[in-house]
Amino acid sequence: MHWLAVPHDSPQLATSEFKQFMQGCFPLLSNSDGSWKCSRANRLRDLDERLTAILLKQEVQPRVFMDVGMGNGISTIETIHCLERAGLAVQTIATDRNLVGYVVRVNRHVDVLAEENGHILLIEGPGWDLSPYCERGDYLSRRFFVSVLKQGITAWARRQVAKRGLPLSSHPAAEAGHPGSVEGPFLLVTPELKNRPDVVVRPDDLLEPLPADLAGVADVVRIANVLRPDRFTPPQLQQVAVNVRQRCRDGAILLVGRHKGKTGERHDTGSTFFQAEPGGFRVLERVGSGSEVERCFASV
Repeated sequence: MHWLAVPHDSPQLATSEFKQFMQGCFPLLSNSDGSWKCSRANRLRDLDERLTAILLKQEVQPRVFMDVGMGNGISTIETIHCLERAGLAVQTIATDRNLVGYVVRVNRHVDVLAEENGHILLIEGPGWDLSPYCERGDYLSRRFFVSVLKQGITAWARRQVAKRGLPLSSHPAAEAGHPGSVEGPFLLVTPELKNRPDVVVRPDDLLEPLPADLAGVADVVRIANVLRPDRFTPPQLQQVAVNVRQRCRDGAILLVGRHKGKTGERHDTGSTFFQAEPGGFRVLERVGSGSEVERCFASV
């Protein structure tokens, strides 16, 4: 779990070994809400370039870029770099619902990474790590016995985590920092975002009431690979659109997109760029057929 404490200016970040490690680490993390922390390098490069071109065309001088549903933050830092190359220096607010984890020292050989509610993200031992996630099909395939073993180890780890202080809500002593049991909280994002003076990483939920300090602050908002009709009901999507508008300044650029390419492809489809106007959004451009939730934002 050493990567949890690596800062943004560490020389380790430039090594190919560390980059490979991080690319393999995040796909193992399945959050308690069913989302994932995985995001490949250059996944949104086409959209980054399109976004930069629109900002220059619309003569928008962004001060604040808000990345909603940032995941592991790899795409966030790539967008920051793309804007910087175009001479657009921004303050970044990167948000997500699940941002922190705690390391539970089970014994001198095994550590467990878990959310505050006790949900297990990763189990790590000498030279190995284990994600508790199993697909339903695993139980009907050759991976059946591996899946059963994995679930047995996870159940054991869950009991050990509960004994040592998670979830925090039921263990006040752990929240105060019980020695030798629970370490954290740690941000579950790429180290390149940590402790940067131009980046704020914070929790936010678009289905909850608007935090006062986020009202009307953003000049650019991106929501990528988050909003899907199979994960949100129509009323929820409508509420998200209203809440996003509340975060935007008049004239702000909003990108709602989804990457549909396969692994290794550089292909972004189904995305829509909007501009915030008094009381709503106006469609500026579409990529492919546009976002599958475009109607919810266009009707705000």
